[in-house]
Amino acid sequence: MRRATLLVTVGATVLALLALVVGAALAKTPSGVKATPVTATQITRATLGNFEAENKSIEVESGRRSADLAIVKVVIEPGGSTGWHHHPGVVLVPVKSGTVTEYDAQCHKSVYKAGKGFVESNSEVHLVRNEGDVKAVLYATFLVPSATPPEGLTISDPQPKECHKH
Repeated sequence: MRRATLLVTVGATVLALLALVVGAALAKTPSGVKATPVTATQITRATLGNFEAENKSIEVESGRRSADLAIVKVVIEPGGSTGWHHHPGVVLVPVKSGTVTEYDAQCHKSVYKAGKGFVESNSEVHLVRNEGDVKAVLYATFLVPSATPPEGLTISDPQPKECHKH
């Protein structure tokens, strides 16, 4: 069961990130983006159904729900931000190029450079910003419930009261 929960969490996080960039037209700038753009391009989406998989101590399981997998390319210009948001599933986010800073609801920051990545899950409110001087390119893999519409992969949130800096 623990294995399944991890797998669902990872998948949902990936799909959530996809939602961040997908939007209704699948190339819409997420809400909360100020002066510089964030572009998202859905690469693919497929229904996996109910599943359970494991290999070398990595486990993923959809539980009792059908899950979809979606992959989205996200490009964040220097100074660009995703805006505060959360996801309905699990999103796995490798950074292809550039550097991004992720802020959680308590304003704690984590910096990810090309070749590193992060996982978003548990409906945690966060913001991803490009504080560098070159484009940041991310590939978000979302694992979400199959009923999640493309525009529902990312859910906008107000800026947390605990974080007034961003």
